[in-house]
Amino acid sequence: MPVHNFLGCLIDNSPQTQDIRTMKSLFFAIATFTTACISAQNIPQFKPQAGNWSTEAAFYAQTGNSFLRVGLNDIKVRKFTTDRKAIRLRMLATQNNETTVIVGTQGNMERNIKEGKIFIAPGFEKHLTGSQRLSPYWGIEGILGKSFYEYNLTNSANGQTFSQDANFNTTTKKAYSVGANAFAGLDFYLGKNIFIGAEVGYGILYQQYGESVVTVYNNGNPIDNKSIPMGTNFALTLFSNPGIRLGFAF
Repeated sequence: MPVHNFLGCLIDNSPQTQDIRTMKSLFFAIATFTTACISAQNIPQFKPQAGNWSTEAAFYAQTGNSFLRVGLNDIKVRKFTTDRKAIRLRMLATQNNETTVIVGTQGNMERNIKEGKIFIAPGFEKHLTGSQRLSPYWGIEGILGKSFYEYNLTNSANGQTFSQDANFNTTTKKAYSVGANAFAGLDFYLGKNIFIGAEVGYGILYQQYGESVVTVYNNGNPIDNKSIPMGTNFALTLFSNPGIRLGFAF
């Protein structure tokens, strides 16, 4: 066979050359697929996936002896139904007890105030694409709340001035809140399923302040009792968490 015919057999479309080209293409495809799989496995997954749960607590900056304190008055639990959707339940609670001794010329009075609120807010979150660590989201939630207030002053018949052996008490009953809130927030993942975040919302809130039941005692026996309606309020309200949330997904 002439030399130029032999070279043409190798360069052009002989069956042997086609087999070699097919084998090269197959090896190249396998190598590309394997490299892609290995690269994908090397990308860390920071954000939670469908089926994961997360819970959060809040940190607040403050002056005084402690720079940071953990606030448990706003706790949120989430379950991710998909990689980018979650249902949530937020629980907010505040409580304050204050006791003060008021010293007077006729005698001392002791004032005790107990007050608090508790809210339950079920809702829904939609997470946007964001980045590998940043997860912006928006959502809506309903708000159901109840509040209480009690004021007690010893040695007083009117809640202000001294009266020996009398006792003035007022308790708020049937106070509740109902509302809805639209919110937006950001979660930044410091590591796998560990994040910090912030959130702000704006919504409507109807508040029924209930009725104040006033009771006056003398030597432990009730001598006066009356109920005073406290009114209602309906307003647009800014809902925000003043602290930075620290959360964990699992």
